[in-house]
Amino acid sequence: MLKQKKYDMKTKKIKSNKDISAVIKLQIDYKTVITVSNKKSAENWMQRYPNAKVIN
Repeated sequence: MLKQKKYDMKTKKIKSNKDISAVIKLQIDYKTVITVSNKKSAENWMQRYPNAKVIN
């Protein structure tokens, strides 16, 4: 698994390490793509937008 490092520019320290594979990308229409961090959030978006597609 790849890990993504985020740096806080003011303190020059690592903010957090998250797995890149842990995020879910949803395309809710032809030009809007959102990123959610868990399956429950993805399910909520899928209920709001039934035509949404999971892309990764």
